[in-house]
Amino acid sequence: VISNLEWVMGRVMHGLLMPKAAPAWYAGSRRITAFPEAPAESLLLLAHVALKVVNAEAARRFFIDGLGASKVLEADCPYAVDIGACRFQLVPADKSSAHLAEAWPGHFYIWVEDTKKALTRCRNVETALKTSIVEEVYNIKGDDAVDALVVQDPSGNNRFIVNQVPVGGMVSSMRQVLKGSAKEAAALAVIDVLHLVPAGALPAVERFYSHFLGTALVAKKQGKALNFSLGSALNQTLTFVEDDSLEMPGSEDVPEVCMYVLSKESLKAAFTKCAEAGIVEGPGKSWKEVEKRSEFQFTRCIDPADGTKTVMKLSHIIRAPDHKDWPIPKDAATRATTTGVES
Repeated sequence: VISNLEWVMGRVMHGLLMPKAAPAWYAGSRRITAFPEAPAESLLLLAHVALKVVNAEAARRFFIDGLGASKVLEADCPYAVDIGACRFQLVPADKSSAHLAEAWPGHFYIWVEDTKKALTRCRNVETALKTSIVEEVYNIKGDDAVDALVVQDPSGNNRFIVNQVPVGGMVSSMRQVLKGSAKEAAALAVIDVLHLVPAGALPAVERFYSHFLGTALVAKKQGKALNFSLGSALNQTLTFVEDDSLEMPGSEDVPEVCMYVLSKESLKAAFTKCAEAGIVEGPGKSWKEVEKRSEFQFTRCIDPADGTKTVMKLSHIIRAPDHKDWPIPKDAATRATTTGVES
């Protein structure tokens, strides 16, 4: 898995750094102030990732002192950090977190305000923790330039590609949908999360999201991506790439993601289909309960063409934007507010 992941990361880095292969939304040296319009069926926000960590304090230090994430002050999230509008729940390894995976099956791609400063911070964390953090430094534009970094967390389980936000007014635009300490933090956003799936599983994964969440996957140079868009201030993707070395899901330890759909109506439609398929988990088993909590969850992703075959295990928490933990300021303009569907 590691060798294939390194190959995939190499292809992704090539795509980001070589001008002829750059994704349409990556500006490089061009000045842009906002994200392009996303597909109409895009989900709203990739809001959090939960991972089990053996050394929670070291993990939090990596995120805050290294990547430039902001600390979450809520008492029920002692080791949570925010990278823009996306939260990383760093859950200490104990009996209560036995269901969570320590390693994300892929990597994270984030934007920071200044990659040179990010490199300095990560080197300082290496010294403080006496462990390797920085794997690669890309100096494409010159020896003094830091175009991108590849770093790993202190456990060595999770990798991050770090790029500088495009020049222009993009920083100001992105900060408009942030609140609290995240608004001033050096790390601005989780732009893409890459998730490896077994060879041949991608068509079924695509059918799953289309049927149960009503959204299409979009083809990329590597794999296919689930789109998220708040509007002009933030676009994100969850990209699925096939890996020949992976087997069909069997482990009970899985990572967790939280996704926001556009409206309560979208939440009801997704819940109804998931409930009919028998994949809903947790306390919200009826629409009355889900409507009150404004969320439901599932882990088993099945192929709707078969009805029983599990093609991927990934814990999903699905929410509507009227949820109590909606991370965006209420007065911020998003696709939820501009379409008049946010409660």
